[in-house]
Amino acid sequence: MSHFYRPVIDLYFAVLTPLLGGSPVLFHAASIALHVGVVLVVFALASRIGGNRVFGFVTALLFAVQPSAIDAVAWVGALAETIGALFGCLSLLWFLRWRDSGEPRFRMLSVIVFVLALLTHESSVVFFPVLVLADWLIVGRREFIRPFVPYAIPLALYLALDLWINSRNYVVSQGYYTFGFHIVTNALNYIVGLYVGRRDLLNYAVIVVGLLLLVVRGNARVRFATCWMLLALAPFVSFNWGNTSRYLYQPAIGFSLLLAEAVIALDRRVVSGFSRTSRAAILSIVVAAIAGRFAIFANNNVRDFATRTQVYPEYLARFRQAHGELPSHSVVAADPEFAARHPHQFVNAAVQWEYRNPTIQITPYKEGGSRK
Repeated sequence: MSHFYRPVIDLYFAVLTPLLGGSPVLFHAASIALHVGVVLVVFALASRIGGNRVFGFVTALLFAVQPSAIDAVAWVGALAETIGALFGCLSLLWFLRWRDSGEPRFRMLSVIVFVLALLTHESSVVFFPVLVLADWLIVGRREFIRPFVPYAIPLALYLALDLWINSRNYVVSQGYYTFGFHIVTNALNYIVGLYVGRRDLLNYAVIVVGLLLLVVRGNARVRFATCWMLLALAPFVSFNWGNTSRYLYQPAIGFSLLLAEAVIALDRRVVSGFSRTSRAAILSIVVAAIAGRFAIFANNNVRDFATRTQVYPEYLARFRQAHGELPSHSVVAADPEFAARHPHQFVNAAVQWEYRNPTIQITPYKEGGSRK
C-alpha cells in the first residue's frame, strides 16, 4: 500500500460507479446531495450548540453558501472532505445527545460514525479533540479519560496504520508536506479565504488579534467554534504547494458558527431596544447580505472551476479520437503539450475513468505544473 488509506471512498466509488453508469452528471448530483446532507446535520448540530433553531439556521445557511470550499462539492474527486465532515459532525451531534440524554445508543452511534470518518479522510482525526472541547465548553464537563476511551482506541489503531501508509505516499516522500514558516502564511491565507478578504498585512494583523480576542474573551461557544476552525485547518497548513480550497470545507463549519454567534451578539447588544418585528427585519437583512455576498462569490468560483476543468473532457475527446478503443493494460504516451501543463496523476486518472479501465496507464512524465 503506497497511497492514501480511505476505504470508505473506495467503497463509495465501487458501489456508485456501476450504479450511476459512470455518469459525471449523476456523480455531481450525488456530491451536491452529500453537501445538502452535511448542511442538515450542521443545522441540527448548531441548533444544539446555540440552544435554538435560529442559531442553527443561520449557521447552516452561511455554511451552505460558503464560497471558499467550492471545490469540495464541485470536484467529485474531493468528496472525501464532504463525507468525512458528514460522519464527523454526526459523531459530534450524537455525542452531545448522549451527554444530554444518557442513552447508550447515541454513544454507540457516535463511535461508529467516528470510525467511519477516520476511514474516509485523514483530517477526521481532528474530531477527537473537537469532541473533547465540546464536552468541556458546550456540555460543561471536565472528564478527561473515561468518556473518550471508545474513541481513543480506534483512533490509535487508525493512526498506526495510516502513518505507516502515508510515510510511503508521494506527498511525504517527495517533500510536499513539511514544517516551515509557510505553515503560518498558509493558515492566515486559509482564514482570509473563509471571509473572502485580501491577503495583506492589515488582514493578517486583524486575524491574529481577532483570534486572540475570541479565544481569551469569547464565551464558551465562541471559544469552541474558534478552536474547531483552527483544529480543522491544522492537517493542511503543512503543504508547501500553497492553499487548496477544498481543505476549507470542515473549517467553514467552525467559521459559520462564529458568524452565527456574531449575529446573535448583534441582536442582544445593538438592536435589543427595537421592537420584535424591527429586530427580526434588521437581522434578516444582515444575514441575507452575508449569505448573498457568499453566494455571489460561490457562483463565481463554480464558474471558475468549470472553466479550469473543461480542458480535461476536451483532451479526452481528442485522446479517444486518436487512440480509439484500448485493450486492458495498454500503456500510452500523453499529448506532450497537454502533459506539460497538467499533473500526470490527473491525466492518468482521467483516461482510466474515460475508458472505465484502471489497468490503462499513461506513460509517466514530469509535468510543468504544480501538484495540488
